[in-house]
Amino acid sequence: MRFVAGALMLAAAASAQVTPPLVGWLPDGKQIRPMNGLPAAAILGRPANVDRALTHVAVSPSQSYVLATDAQTGEALLIVPGVSSTTLDTPVNPDQIVSSPRGSSAVLWYSSGAQFEVLTGLPAVPAIRQIGASFVNTTPAAIALSDDGQSMAVASSAGVYEWGSDGVPHQFYSGSDARALAFFAGSSDLAIATATQLLSIAGSATSVLYQGSFSPAGLATSFDNQKIVLADQSGTIYSVDPANHTASIIDCQCRPSGVFGLGGAVFRLTGSSIGAIKLFDAASGAVLAVPGDRLPTRREVHPAQTTAALPTLTISLTPTTGYLQQPAMTITASSASSSEIDGNVTLTFASNSSTGGTDQTIQFSTGGTTVNFTIPAGSTRANFSSAASVTFSTGTVAGTITLTANITAPSSVSAVATQTVTNQPTVAAITGVTLTQTSAGITVTITGYSPTDEVVSASFTFALSSNATITQNDIGVSVSPQFQPYYANSSSYATGSEFTLMVPFGITGNPADIVGVTVDLLNTKGESSSVSSK
Repeated sequence: MRFVAGALMLAAAASAQVTPPLVGWLPDGKQIRPMNGLPAAAILGRPANVDRALTHVAVSPSQSYVLATDAQTGEALLIVPGVSSTTLDTPVNPDQIVSSPRGSSAVLWYSSGAQFEVLTGLPAVPAIRQIGASFVNTTPAAIALSDDGQSMAVASSAGVYEWGSDGVPHQFYSGSDARALAFFAGSSDLAIATATQLLSIAGSATSVLYQGSFSPAGLATSFDNQKIVLADQSGTIYSVDPANHTASIIDCQCRPSGVFGLGGAVFRLTGSSIGAIKLFDAASGAVLAVPGDRLPTRREVHPAQTTAALPTLTISLTPTTGYLQQPAMTITASSASSSEIDGNVTLTFASNSSTGGTDQTIQFSTGGTTVNFTIPAGSTRANFSSAASVTFSTGTVAGTITLTANITAPSSVSAVATQTVTNQPTVAAITGVTLTQTSAGITVTITGYSPTDEVVSASFTFALSSNATITQNDIGVSVSPQFQPYYANSSSYATGSEFTLMVPFGITGNPADIVGVTVDLLNTKGESSSVSSK
């Protein structure tokens, strides 16, 4: 194989594209909405225009497509947001739609006929096969499908049954308490969450991965199978390492509606109800929040009264190390008051980027840049709608975040406490690299952020198969022509300095000879750390 170096650089520079990153698609009533940005600094976008009202929405964990039903006709739809909507050749009105761990397959359940429709080869127009399950006479407690679509598991009062490629059901687990199922990514091995244990079944071997007392709300595996995430209805999240049977236990301070994959090791826990949308990053063990739509601010009128001098307030933050952080803010009073104290905290951001562009992801998890608090009479600790703290995102743009607490009642006092967080200008950061073969060559997709709101160039070092013959595998590409208009456009402010850069390369030879790529980016602060494709 041979690179044509000059043509490569010209083609890459001319056709590279910069867009905001996508965390994933959020079912929101009868529509779907994008969560734009990176998981720790994301914002809800406008609903996608699919020209239909939707029900039974299931988003592929790869985020490349959405399966749903038309709310009026009951037709099953394959939706690639912004691209197409295709009616599938399946019966109408499925009762449930479930995607496989990476989204290459999916299954539709129809209670009226006690049958499953298995779709494989997604996100292209899929192949469809039907599986009858007449003995499943009630709504299954859980359904799971392997990525190749050859194995399906169903939890019912009769136990957990698995259908293989022969279409014959086999009992995997005889207990009636299985409440959540998940196949491992790219595998026919199955995880089962019951009321007392988390099991894995590989062939005929059953292993106990973790024991406890569970009311499972959802179960999923990371793309690399290094983590199994079990969400309990109480809000406890178990991140289990299947190799050593240990678990990290985290309180999401939410009521999970499931564990929905967002690619890699990030999962969505809650839906689109007003308030923060909770995410869980199993790689870091962090619970993150995407601000949801806000409730209107309630204004309370307090009668005039004579009070003693009000206590001094202090804003405290959990430690933060810079960008893509969600520190928790608490407020304490120097002494208790005999009457309730009401107030609010406002958040402002002064940008220090090269363009002066702001970052709209820098807001409270409750949505917006103002949050109300109450300090009950006789107490020194504030609560935020009954919560002891509230988080905010530090975003991805250089500058200073200022938090200002004001007392609004019993008397109006402004600027009674302040706290700041400073984001220093740094080199660009790469959060992910993927390499995709195309008919014309390869495309490298890079996600990341550049706190200075500029990227000058990108360097690519391609890994080659053992039998490849090339003249050059280190290529530098100027990307200023793509990044300058992107950051200058105010629409980029919605996601701060975050970006997805797609660079296509034309190749003379076999694209399959390119087996990996390592990328680094240059801005005016220097060269980023190198990141390789996985």
